[in-house]
Amino acid sequence: MRIAFLPDGRTANAAYRSMAPMLALAERGHEICELRLDKRDEWHAVLQWCELLHIHRVCDGGAVELARAAKAVGATVVWDDDDDVTSAPPGTLAHSHVGGLRGASRLAARRRLFQSVDLVTTPSPALADVFRKGGAPDVLVIENYVVEAFLPARARRADVTVGWVAAAEHRLDVDRIPIAGALARLLDGHPHVNVAAIGIGLGLQGDRYVHEPWVPLAQLLQRVTSFDIGIAPLSPEIAINHSRSNIKLKEYAAAGVPWLASPIGPYAGLGEREGGRLVPDDGWFGALDALVRSDRVRRKLAKRAARWGSRQTLRRNVGCWERAFEHAVAVRRACVAA
Repeated sequence: MRIAFLPDGRTANAAYRSMAPMLALAERGHEICELRLDKRDEWHAVLQWCELLHIHRVCDGGAVELARAAKAVGATVVWDDDDDVTSAPPGTLAHSHVGGLRGASRLAARRRLFQSVDLVTTPSPALADVFRKGGAPDVLVIENYVVEAFLPARARRADVTVGWVAAAEHRLDVDRIPIAGALARLLDGHPHVNVAAIGIGLGLQGDRYVHEPWVPLAQLLQRVTSFDIGIAPLSPEIAINHSRSNIKLKEYAAAGVPWLASPIGPYAGLGEREGGRLVPDDGWFGALDALVRSDRVRRKLAKRAARWGSRQTLRRNVGCWERAFEHAVAVRRACVAA
């Protein structure tokens, strides 16, 4: 298959939903070519060449015209998004970009784009419902998977590190869930415990707390391998949390890290079989304290996490993308023939 793809910049989202899947498809023998909105002079030749155009997240700034041009020459158009950014709560970076009037404009552009789209893909069933209600003609859930190239060997140490990888937008979760207080109590009660926060800052004190505001995506899982417990708190009061991807737990697991997570949205239904435990909002200190005190339980969960994580890699699951694209092309061709 000949695939043209338009990623939404060079973000982690674009890596998981566009660039990495396309490279994995290329490894299986498909031909790929990246498009850019600011290079319209290249559109015609690439669209004439491709059988399928995959657009990640972009729905304005020329994306509608690109999709229409692709349909005009007979190409199948697939659009993907892994967040409903228009529902980002006030006070977050995403809301500053697409909130208010900008959000309304984006929704209007997305509705226009859906008129030229054959298939919408997304990692979340909740998001799939959002896009169906928004006018998407056909929606398929394809989960996020761990990119093997980002996964180094597991680090080993004598102490215990509790780590959280979370973008700055999770400040709202910290405001609603007493996780910072639970981690502070953990540091006070266990001299061998460290806390590592990547992205969001927790404001903890002492030299056993480390905060890295930003880590390049290619190095992120190297940091995760230094965790002994990975956490993923999500407040149920924040709407966007219910439609998030479960990739964070997959990455913890693939790195052999047992995890603790909130029992909502992408994490509901996961548990000890996948190498972790679900924690209610008022149970974080107890859950963390129990894992810190038991090396045996951590080792048991780590083995289960590694087993589950090894099945959640992109190369093992790229067939989901391949089958979706092949089906969309076949349906498109049948419609044209009819």
